[in-house]
Amino acid sequence: MMKRMFLGAVTALALTSATGAQQSPLPYGSPVTLAQAKTIVAAAEQSARSRNFTMAFAIVEPSGELVLFHKMDGTQYGSDLVAREKARTAARFKRSTKAFFDSIAGGRNAVLSLPGVVAIEGGTPIVINGRIVGAIGVSGGTSEQDGEVAAAALIGLE
Repeated sequence: MMKRMFLGAVTALALTSATGAQQSPLPYGSPVTLAQAKTIVAAAEQSARSRNFTMAFAIVEPSGELVLFHKMDGTQYGSDLVAREKARTAARFKRSTKAFFDSIAGGRNAVLSLPGVVAIEGGTPIVINGRIVGAIGVSGGTSEQDGEVAAAALIGLE
């Protein structure tokens, strides 16, 4: 199941690449379960610890509502809200938060007027069996580090 989840995440990222190609987003599926969320957060924390990062992790269902929040000791206080909002953005808009960053970097500044959008890396849809079941938001490092940990969290889910 993890391979499917990882491939689904890769597919979701490909759909939102900076190329600007218009493709249909993946459909929503049944919400991520608490057990799945705990597995994802454990993988995220392991990835963060291996890099000596202190981070906050949020898992949301497709609606953007919180399923699980976890913050490592010593994480900056601002990361609490940022992790939740990255996850909500990825779930509600069916694409990674990096896609919004890439759009702005590509000159599509209209993205800045979208309500509820966090346009920095670290929010990634959780895809199982070709359906978006939620999203993870990670905050505490640079945006690139947050994105790496979010991607690593989706590898190994069984």
